[in-house]
Amino acid sequence: EQSHFWRVYKRVAEEHDSEFLEQYTSNMNIVLIFSGLFSAVGTSFIVAMESNFSPDPSDTTNALL
Repeated sequence: EQSHFWRVYKRVAEEHDSEFLEQYTSNMNIVLIFSGLFSAVGTSFIVAMESNFSPDPSDTTNALL
């Protein structure tokens, strides 16, 4: 049979652990949402700027003429 100390310790530890996990889970959800939004915005800027990464063929033609 467990002593009174261990019963109290187990109860307090379970309360603390459940509160910690609840807070950790909510914080992790926020981080994942932020990461997803950041990735989406970053990707849209990269796609929009992709055309600026390659030279314009008409510039080469105009320079040769």
